[in-house]
Order: sequence, then C-alpha cells, then structure tokens
Amino acid sequence: MVKENQNVDLLNQEDLEGHNTFHLINCIISTIDLIGVFELNVHLVIENCIINNLKIHSCWFKNGLLLKNCIVRNYVDYQMGGHNINPLVIEGNVFTDFFNFFDCQFENRIELKNNVFNKGTNLLGNKGEGFENSFAEGWLAENNVGDIDLNEVAM
Repeated sequence: MVKENQNVDLLNQEDLEGHNTFHLINCIISTIDLIGVFELNVHLVIENCIINNLKIHSCWFKNGLLLKNCIVRNYVDYQMGGHNINPLVIEGNVFTDFFNFFDCQFENRIELKNNVFNKGTNLLGNKGEGFENSFAEGWLAENNVGDIDLNEVAM
C-alpha cells in the first residue's frame, strides 16, 4: 500500500492491517498512533513527511521501520519498544523535541544516520540503569546532530 502526496489525519493499526508493506511518501500527517501495538507485522516506510504527532509507546516494529527525511514535531515517547526481526532505520530526520527511548529491546539493528535531534535522545544513554536499552545485533549511529546518549528518562 502506498499513500503519496496526501494530508493524513490519522494513521493507526487498523490502517496497516492486511499489508506486508505500507509506504507514506510526501505526506503531511497529523497523528501516527501506534501506542501499544505489540507485534506490528507490516514493514512501515515513512519518507519525506511532516509528522505532527508520532505516538509509538510500546510498539514492536517486528518487520522493520524506515523513517527517512521527515520532520517530527512532537516529543516522542518510545518505551518497551524494539522486538524487531528486521532493522529499524531512522535516517535524515529532524526531531524538534526530545526522543525518549526507554527500556527498549532491539533484537535486530537500529540505525540512526544523519538525523538532527534538537533536544537530544537517550537511545545510547542511561548506562547501567534497569531501563537501559539493549541491542542484540548492535546499533549504528553516524553523522547525527544533537546528543544521542543522554542520561535522561524524559525531558
């Protein structure tokens, strides 16, 4: 499924059901609401979009996520996430607020490349805490602007 050059008010689990891959390209998205969607079995691709509200608390992107060249305008709270069979790639985005990774267990790689984190992220932070993120297959972080290893729970 491909949605291209559209204004999208809401994207949720019901919209993704029955698809192997779901692409959003060049869209303005009011809200992506995937809170508590354990075992999301679609490969979600979001490119060149403006996202006003990204809600992914407790979402498991089992088949991967590509978030590329987007502007994300809200505080993103990603707790108890990961559990991904395929890689999560976050590349070329601008996050205007803090991106909170809390107690995520990544089974495959997570890649952060060429992003701007205006208020930072704690993806690689919180070392030694019980809620530190874990990376079974490692991580890749390159050419990011802003702190990616903050020792914060939230900002």
